[in-house]
Amino acid sequence: MVNLEWYRSFVKVYRVGTVSGAAAALHLTQPAVSQHIAALESTLGTILFQRLPRRMLPTEAGKRLYNRVAAAIETLEVVPTKATLTDAPLLIRLGSPTDFFSEYVVQQFPHTESSLLKVQFGLVQDLIEQLLEHQLDGVIATQKIAKPELEYQPIFEEKFWLVGPPDAPLPRSIDSHPEPQPDLARLETWLRLQPWIAYSEDLPIIRRFWRVTFGKRLDANPHFVMPDLRSIRAAIAAGLGYSVLPDYLCIDWIAEKRLALILKPTQAVTNQIWIAYRKQEYQSQAVAIMLNWLKVGRKGLLNELD
Repeated sequence: MVNLEWYRSFVKVYRVGTVSGAAAALHLTQPAVSQHIAALESTLGTILFQRLPRRMLPTEAGKRLYNRVAAAIETLEVVPTKATLTDAPLLIRLGSPTDFFSEYVVQQFPHTESSLLKVQFGLVQDLIEQLLEHQLDGVIATQKIAKPELEYQPIFEEKFWLVGPPDAPLPRSIDSHPEPQPDLARLETWLRLQPWIAYSEDLPIIRRFWRVTFGKRLDANPHFVMPDLRSIRAAIAAGLGYSVLPDYLCIDWIAEKRLALILKPTQAVTNQIWIAYRKQEYQSQAVAIMLNWLKVGRKGLLNELD
């Protein structure tokens, strides 16, 4: 007969990824948790985890079992606390890029005591893996990483602008104001000689902007590499060079003359931003709150920037 504690240990190891982490979360010893997993595997006649040096990786059988028992374990775990914690806030675990969260997402959150938000910053690929491992409830993603277990809802479309220092020494033949559009051929020739500040050494944002706007490939190396868009914005304002940034980071600084708008292309260079969550939890309270916060399906900041 299967012991309920075996399932609790199984679910915790699945989510945490290690026996030691699960033991600490359950206030048990590591040998106890290991015995629970071994007993469950023996009773079910199947291997639930692949034992790696630093991680317990669920097998296909383990994944199927988790999908069947996780919700039941969660329900049982909250039963003893409902009588005393009826007013406890709902914990929502959200992963997000630092820049977009700080500049846009924070503005969308209502003042409420009914939920508690825990934010995890990181690269999209890493955050999506944490979402798949049930360590997060949702992820704000700047790229759509296809996974059959996940659902994506668009929340924002960022447009990219070419910006420079507030006193950018543009040649006379090039008007920095976006209307009318400057002479693109002369602008491209001049820009190739300028110092560039990039998010990474391969200039992913800048090269895409260049290809769409000028119809050519940019062969250049950055003078500065900063994996943080707000730091790039500050470096441009300090006169260190030029870059391509999303509109939500630029619009206020341009209005305040802390940045110069060099080019807002007629053919907009855009990127979709998404909220990702697990398909099996699309009706959960946490997902509903996140979608409401981020105004999915309603008019948001995106429309206010144009």
